[in-house]
Amino acid sequence: MAQLNGMQLKIEVTEPATGMAKAVARELAEHLAALAEHGRSHQVDLTSLPMSSGDKQELASLLGVGEVDITLHAMGESHIYETAFSGIWWVKHYSADEQLISELIEIASIPEIIKSPAADIELAAQALNQLIEQTDSSFDTGDDT
Repeated sequence: MAQLNGMQLKIEVTEPATGMAKAVARELAEHLAALAEHGRSHQVDLTSLPMSSGDKQELASLLGVGEVDITLHAMGESHIYETAFSGIWWVKHYSADEQLISELIEIASIPEIIKSPAADIELAAQALNQLIEQTDSSFDTGDDT
């Protein structure tokens, strides 16, 4: 990171677009149709494609931004946002030191990373029932703790 008068500055140099954005957009359209017709989700790993920063900016501009924006905090931050096209999600995963480690586009009703695992839901149901029982007990005995 560069510094100017003691301030940290993040400098990004945009490389020219190569045409990859349109190719990726066509692929996304095919997968979105498959999601609509067959319920089949798909991921496109942008970090594995030869996309320039200009290509990514062009794709982001083409897809736009939708109504949902999610930030997860688990072993680094993950930023997930819905594009202007329902079912197309842009997902970025960062390391604990804020380095981009993965960037993908997920075509799904809801991104896989946000879904609660069945085991976690089961534990949560048990914990909530225990809390309700404890609360009921404290009301029954007049105990405020």
